[in-house]
Amino acid sequence: MMNRFALENYFQLHDGKAIDFRIRTQKDQNNQYSFYIHPQDVDGETWDFKVIGNFLECTTSTSETLSSLLIDAETFSNLDKNVLFLLIKQLANKVNELETVNTSQRDQLFKRVEELEEFQRKYETAQEYERDRS
Repeated sequence: MMNRFALENYFQLHDGKAIDFRIRTQKDQNNQYSFYIHPQDVDGETWDFKVIGNFLECTTSTSETLSSLLIDAETFSNLDKNVLFLLIKQLANKVNELETVNTSQRDQLFKRVEELEEFQRKYETAQEYERDRS
């Protein structure tokens, strides 16, 4: 899933804290450009972006991005409503993914326990049969 955090959100995060930023670019073997940005000479977050034509895709993980956006209440209150709705949607999606994984793992565990119980019953039955034969 593509993160829709914009460079503007990054600047909002550092509003009043930094005016100079360091950008480090790189080009991969497919001539695709990417860069990371960090406030120069001050503490701050580093976000990664991939350049796609005239557009940017934030490739910093959602959890890292959310963590940096939620650091202080002032920054949070200054964020655009669309960004807040996106944050809520991504959190809901992540919770849903975790619930799905947990449900699947729980179902697999229950199935395995049932298989082991069935094996144990068959084994005990076979032992009883052998005792009766002797």
